[in-house]
Amino acid sequence: MSIPQRPPAPPKGESVTIEPGRYPVFSSTVVMGLNRALRDPETAAKAQEAVASATQPMRESVLQYIARIEEAARAEDFARIYQESHEIRGLAGNANLAATARIANELCRYLDAYQQAGCTPERPVIRLHLEAISRSVSSEECASELGDTVANELAQLVAKKLAEINGPETPA
Repeated sequence: MSIPQRPPAPPKGESVTIEPGRYPVFSSTVVMGLNRALRDPETAAKAQEAVASATQPMRESVLQYIARIEEAARAEDFARIYQESHEIRGLAGNANLAATARIANELCRYLDAYQQAGCTPERPVIRLHLEAISRSVSSEECASELGDTVANELAQLVAKKLAEINGPETPA
């Protein structure tokens, strides 16, 4: 049995994009140690600084995922649109792009419900989400001033569309 080799660490200050399905898994002991370390104010400040310095590369990664989604949309590959949106949701959440994460989450929710109902998602709804994701990532102004408003409006649209196929949605 061979032990897989760990890839080299990126240069200090650079981020690495992890391919879907290749995320590291940590033992509970490691997770507990990380949790203890992050409660330390100095470590927490360094972690915040690291995330802040990686925001622009993460935004660029989100834009790459959007290009993949657009390609999948042209092929009407709704499963792939869902997968790429799911990746955006997690990446945006880690990059402090809350509105982007919420918009991607609503797209995932919409696609999942339509798939479960055996219905074909509507292209204009997907396009609206992609445009909103792209704009919320491309500038601080769009993300801060319009991001939450757009995310709320798209959430209402998704709720309406889901009600059309499932009946009224019950609060969680």
